[in-house]
Amino acid sequence: MALFDSHVEANPDDPAGYHGWAESALFEIQQNGNIDDKGGDRINEGQVAAYFRKASGLEPDNAEYLAAHANALLEFDRIPMAVREFQKLRDLGASSDEVDISFHLYEAARMLIDAVDLKTDFDRSHPFAQQFVPVAIEFALLGLGFPSADEAVEYLAKEE
Repeated sequence: MALFDSHVEANPDDPAGYHGWAESALFEIQQNGNIDDKGGDRINEGQVAAYFRKASGLEPDNAEYLAAHANALLEFDRIPMAVREFQKLRDLGASSDEVDISFHLYEAARMLIDAVDLKTDFDRSHPFAQQFVPVAIEFALLGLGFPSADEAVEYLAKEE
């Protein structure tokens, strides 16, 4: 992460430094945990999220940066914030045929369902699940390449 610290210091307007630092920190947390010997955080999760946010703010049309920010928020159990970032990603994909966000949204759906299930003890009738499961389903359908959830539902409604 020190490499990225020096890059950020030398190039404060380059999103790659912030993104690289945050990716490195998140990888470290995922591989080695984030609790030190005294029970505190080894790496400040707020700093990680802030660097992802900074990178995606400096380059808002970069699907990789938006997805990484949203994924980190899910990792840190910030589900409503993650959904807002994934919605920005969805909107980016809708605004440009040149940006393929399908993979990111499909993965978002899977991770969002997992996060909601853990938070609600797998109770899909829980109000929290009721709020976010439909969002995950929409992301899954968009991730499968449908232009909208409504169009996907039309396919389900067709009689043979």
